Amino acid sequence: MNYITTDIAKAIRRKRADLGLTKKQVYTQLNISFKTYKKIETSGSKIKSSVYQKITNWLAKDY
Repeated sequence: MNYITTDIAKAIRRKRADLGLTKKQVYTQLNISFKTYKKIETSGSKIKSSVYQKITNWLAKDY
């Protein structure tokens, strides 16, 4: 299990805003559930390693 830090949560929200994406578009791109995505945007949440990997890959893409 991995934890979402405040910096990661902020980076996710910022990238989503920069790209003009809705929450649904992001969790669909990441291939995760809305419930999991909601946890991700809230810092301090525990998530599976596979989901953490998807998030970090998405954040690194295009940057």
